[in-house]
Amino acid sequence: MAWGAIISWYLFLAGVSAGAYLTATYVGKKFPFAQTIRKTGYFLAPPLLAVGTLLLVFDAEAGLKHPLRFIYLLKNFPTSMMTDGTYIISIFLILNTYQGVMEYLGKSVNRWITRLGVIFAIGTAAYTGLLIGVVKSIPLWNTSILPVLFIVSALSTGIAATVLVSTFFNRQACYNLLTVKKIHVSLIGIELLLIFIMLYITGSANEVAYQSVMSLLVGEYSSLFWIGLIVVGLVIPFLIEGIEIYQHGLATKPKYHEISATSSNPSFVPTLITESTVLIGGFILRYLVLAAAMTITLF
Repeated sequence: MAWGAIISWYLFLAGVSAGAYLTATYVGKKFPFAQTIRKTGYFLAPPLLAVGTLLLVFDAEAGLKHPLRFIYLLKNFPTSMMTDGTYIISIFLILNTYQGVMEYLGKSVNRWITRLGVIFAIGTAAYTGLLIGVVKSIPLWNTSILPVLFIVSALSTGIAATVLVSTFFNRQACYNLLTVKKIHVSLIGIELLLIFIMLYITGSANEVAYQSVMSLLVGEYSSLFWIGLIVVGLVIPFLIEGIEIYQHGLATKPKYHEISATSSNPSFVPTLITESTVLIGGFILRYLVLAAAMTITLF
């Protein structure tokens, strides 16, 4: 496997797909009236994962020249993390495609299928971190925090993609879901904290790990790390969404905070900035985790 930029896109798209599915399932259960968000999440999850998996197929073993070598990834179950993950994302792709088709047809889905989808969505999000976390020769990757960080980022980017696309169809539906916004801003804060904890622990492991961390903090990738990931990808959406929650809370009675009538035409700009920057930050995170450990090109 060549750990290049294609893998960055694969890790990103698989995480967003898992997050979108989990967002749709949570919203569908807690807020049945929010049909736009539920449908959007279920519609987004299959194509995002399919594109990500396709990238993995093309990148497996021999770049774009021998995509059929992808079959080799299925031969080492259960001893290979890559093989285990390939089965996990394949099953999740089947489940979320079925869920998306049923949603499109307006038919109900057996709750056990949805629950299986949730399990494999979490497995897919965790796998994107475990896939590189098992590489013991690269200290920056070989940390127990990385899978947790990737799960949190998957949930955050999944919410961002779902809310962003949903807002194009129904601004008010997304504006009203204060609980989702609170969860999202919490995830952004947790992600920010996990990044610095991971860098602190990893940087003290050995000289190789220290050099990788320094390349992010003050070296070759410092501009992309501080401006792209920390400021644009985390701090800006955290502040915008935090202010929006604060203003929303002031204008809404607590017991009715899930369904507000305070604004019939909420601005699209804060949502566009917040969710877009979260998605940008989600990709930069995965790119930097790979790039700081080895030299790769973005495109």
